[in-house]
Amino acid sequence: MFKYIKILATTAFVMLFAGVFAQKNICGSDFYLSEMLKSNPELIKSVNEYNNQLQNLSNSENKFFKKGTTRTIPVVFHIIHTYGTENITKAQIEDQLRILNEAYQRQNADTSNTRSIFKSVAADMDIEFKLARKDPSGNCTEGITRTFSYLTDGGDDAVKNLIRWDYRKYLNIWVVKNIAMDAGSGGRVLGYATLPNSTNSTKDGIVILSDYVGSIGTASSNNYKGRTLVHEVGHWLGLYHPFQGGCGGNCNNSGDYVCDTPPVKEPSYGCPTSNNTCTNDFPDQLDMVENFMDYATGSCQNMFTKGQKAVVDNSLGNSNLRAQIISTAAHNATGIFTNPTCKPIADFNTSNNLVTVCQGGSITFKDYSYNATVTTYSWTFEGGTPSTSSAIAPQIVYNTPGTYKVSLTVSNSAGDNTKVVEKMITVLPSESTLKSPIAEGFENSQILNGFWKIWETGEYGWRRTTNVKYEGNAAMMAYIDEGSATNSLYNLISDNFDLSAIKGRSPALKFRVAYRPANESSTEVLTISLTTDCGQTWKPLKALINNNGLGVDKIVELGWQPSAKEYWNEITLDLTKYETYKNVMIKFEVRSRSGNSIYLDNVNIVELQPSSVETFNNDEILKIFPNPSNGNFNIYVKNKNLKFEDFKIYNIEGQNISLVDTQIINENNNSLIVLKHISAGIYFVHLKTQDRTIIKKITVLP
Repeated sequence: MFKYIKILATTAFVMLFAGVFAQKNICGSDFYLSEMLKSNPELIKSVNEYNNQLQNLSNSENKFFKKGTTRTIPVVFHIIHTYGTENITKAQIEDQLRILNEAYQRQNADTSNTRSIFKSVAADMDIEFKLARKDPSGNCTEGITRTFSYLTDGGDDAVKNLIRWDYRKYLNIWVVKNIAMDAGSGGRVLGYATLPNSTNSTKDGIVILSDYVGSIGTASSNNYKGRTLVHEVGHWLGLYHPFQGGCGGNCNNSGDYVCDTPPVKEPSYGCPTSNNTCTNDFPDQLDMVENFMDYATGSCQNMFTKGQKAVVDNSLGNSNLRAQIISTAAHNATGIFTNPTCKPIADFNTSNNLVTVCQGGSITFKDYSYNATVTTYSWTFEGGTPSTSSAIAPQIVYNTPGTYKVSLTVSNSAGDNTKVVEKMITVLPSESTLKSPIAEGFENSQILNGFWKIWETGEYGWRRTTNVKYEGNAAMMAYIDEGSATNSLYNLISDNFDLSAIKGRSPALKFRVAYRPANESSTEVLTISLTTDCGQTWKPLKALINNNGLGVDKIVELGWQPSAKEYWNEITLDLTKYETYKNVMIKFEVRSRSGNSIYLDNVNIVELQPSSVETFNNDEILKIFPNPSNGNFNIYVKNKNLKFEDFKIYNIEGQNISLVDTQIINENNNSLIVLKHISAGIYFVHLKTQDRTIIKKITVLP
């Protein structure tokens, strides 16, 4: 008999093993179920009912299917990407499908590695997986969709709202770059699945990391051999981990609650074939580390058991669980036993994912079309040279500033498809006409129409607001709340400007920012970067988090807004090293932690030295030594018919610092100024004469 216990009405059931996952890669299905139980207590009843169904199952009493009956499951892979390595190839997906079919039919080449003590219970699950050949609308498909979205980086369940096919007919598998679910320090969640009893039309399916799909391409460097998805499909079919219930003398209340699968005290890592972590099971057996539902490496895993097959048979034989997906109706709707020739779906981007270029620069385009083999390409490039191309990867020169569209038509014997991207390419002048200094308070309601730019569009991210501001009538807000996917990125790009106009006057970026965290475990991140080559490369200036300039260590409610000027911090960043560039842009990138919004106002490019100051670097008049120093300086002022009136020292933020330990020695109309104990930083010495000010920079080492 294969009996199951009821799940307790507490999330402790699935959180029990969280402590052992530190610095380890894990499956996130337990944590996912925990969150579902928290948000939907009624689900506990469903889970218990499911476990009750599994009571009295036995290897010899499979009432659902005759031995050797192959059940076929239609599959669709939804690739969520930003044109990075997460946009895996069709070949890598087909490799994963091969691995699934071998594992679920016990055709994997390493079945001989199953230890003799477990060979008698090793099972052929009698399951086949096929890529869908019809989409929900009846159109021809290769069973692979590709959707551009920044949610690929930690969006987790939010990706399911981007695209999903009927879960009663398709096994939906979403492939992503990163899963934000916490795996402990140093570890990663490799994937997670819905159990057959805890699902619904909007949640059902599997989310998996792109570099753990298959065993080739981006997955070739890991040791999981495509068996991460074998494991997650096991959950989707109703299987638990062998360490789920811990050790025990009765299989009804220990391990995975399947009697021919020995209980395991904790997850197995590596391939510890001598482990026997539970010694009170009966009969007392070694840990079955080769079971696909444990955490051993892919090269160690090679089997399911007959008891696990009985569990899966129950899921596939129950109309309230997975029976619909293997029905003739589902097979016909998904076309899995047909082999049509599909027409391609056009898709493209630039080769480096960048869509801005300086005047006279070139951009290489890359074809990402899918769903069929393409035989002909027809590109058009507004504002480009050449303006058309039939190449796979054309290189186009843009000589005139402006914003231009790009289109691609792809075709084969089955038909053609066209993609048009309006205003895709922005060509900037080689020298900006917007001269520094600059003051931007976002008062112009058209600021985002051709001036400042927002990369991402949607419910969350940057937008202009008149409800909250530091001063004036408007500000910018990176809108974030608990519904904003963790790790989503939102980018705000400034207009391009000429920084060289204030060369020699200590140019700096100043802005006001307001933020408070909504929870103590994480904080949104604001990263400020700069480009001098029209966005081809970005140089980080500063990353701000809650206790480092972005806000203060005070947890507030979700939806917090700054209600007074005192909640706004002023940030100053030195731009001196970029003062010779004539085409500069600033990027404000926010990383969401599903907390509170970030507010931005008064973004100014300023000169920390007044424009009326004439700057000299004449060592004959003013000598400073040693420079840099540890905080002590000698400033020698030589009289060259210049009447010395006063001197001051300013920090990098333009503030006059108080000199406590200063000595001035006058001799032969010359002066020696001795400065001591200045703290680490960059400063500017201002020596004022009767008709000018001489300025020199000094550096105090930490």
